Amino acid sequence: MSFELPNDSQFDQLALEKAVRSLNKTGVRRSPLTLERVRAWVNQFELEEEKSLAWLILRHLVYRTGPQLESSLRQALKNAATHFLMTSPNFSEANWKDLLAGKISALKVFCGPPVGEYTPPGKSGEVITRAVNRAYGVNKWYPQDARTLQDDERYLIVDDGAYTGEQLIRFLEGWRDSYLDGKVAIVVGLAHQKAVEALKHRYPEVPLFAGEILTEKNGLSHISDRWIQDKQWPYSESTPLSVYHSIYSRKGAFTTYAPDGFGSLGLMVAFEHGIPDDSLQLLWDKSASWTPLLER
Repeated sequence: MSFELPNDSQFDQLALEKAVRSLNKTGVRRSPLTLERVRAWVNQFELEEEKSLAWLILRHLVYRTGPQLESSLRQALKNAATHFLMTSPNFSEANWKDLLAGKISALKVFCGPPVGEYTPPGKSGEVITRAVNRAYGVNKWYPQDARTLQDDERYLIVDDGAYTGEQLIRFLEGWRDSYLDGKVAIVVGLAHQKAVEALKHRYPEVPLFAGEILTEKNGLSHISDRWIQDKQWPYSESTPLSVYHSIYSRKGAFTTYAPDGFGSLGLMVAFEHGIPDDSLQLLWDKSASWTPLLER
């Protein structure tokens, strides 16, 4: 089925395709999100309005390469280190990088992923722990070995992102008996406002520091409405959200969760090292008739 575009439509699919390709060619996006994978993913969308949706999703995908994520983590790490310095009066004037690198002998900072005793090497928290250690010299120390922290020790839970906050809350519940000592903080590259609020409610004594904050405005439901209002969506008989759900129903059955991803946040977020299951399921899940854009 094809629909006639309204005269005042601002939709330009060729411009969208050109913009997406340009992101790859200029290195803003890179492997594993290659142009070949983009084309293969788009080719699974069949109707005209479905292909339009595919290019809109690709254009608005928040994709962070390793260096881009490290830039976000830098700001979060700076804020976390400054927090520890300001809450330790004897060190309030010290340099935040010196603290992370272990150059302040009387105050030690460690980092580790939000996981239990056995950590698969490819998990995002493990990837970020290695990156933080490499870039800033923060000593790695797995949580199971750091349940009790001495007076001069502080601990950073590090990961690429926090979206619903459920995983971090479960981890905190099973890690230490109390966080009232103020020795623990969370550092992520991206955080959704839902995770910020959930953690603040459950563990107000554990601050979360993020380089970037996402809100409900980053979800497909809100963006769908915006595309319509801005006349980026040219089809009056459908909405981007309804088309997305139609594709999802036709291409299933998928393995887990709901079409809008874990927590139904409807995010379009991915990293060079992987993609969170909080993102749209068509971006990362597979079925007998569907190949994802990126693998988890």
